[in-house]
Amino acid sequence: MILAILAASTLLPALAVRAQEQAPPHIRRAQTFLVAWGHQKWDELKSVAAVQVTVKVGDKVFELEPAAQKSEVTLVLPFRGLSTIREGETVKGITVAEVGLKVGESETRGPATITLKEQDGEFWVTGVSTGAPQAGEKPPQ
Repeated sequence: MILAILAASTLLPALAVRAQEQAPPHIRRAQTFLVAWGHQKWDELKSVAAVQVTVKVGDKVFELEPAAQKSEVTLVLPFRGLSTIREGETVKGITVAEVGLKVGESETRGPATITLKEQDGEFWVTGVSTGAPQAGEKPPQ
């Protein structure tokens, strides 16, 4: 039993890394963006995000500036469910089934859209948007 637990604890992280390596480049960039933002790893965030990323939470608009290490909105981990948004064959963004965003004391969880721009073969995050707060949640102020 202990051997099975040890085997699982060493194999699962390796499988997760392998799955991420096999993901398309735009999905890897979105994952990197979300994890870096959630952990406030500004240098890593700069490597995948535009100079300014527009963050829309309901009807409020905020700016995320990785180079200035400035964000009025905090990403609350975990997130789940990344899917590609395409127009024809062109990747335009990523949908996130569930993500948490915090503005001040107000936290909103729900679906979001990450907007991507392709430049010189690399994908850059230019925006994040969520819908209106869900029932029972206070809107950000």
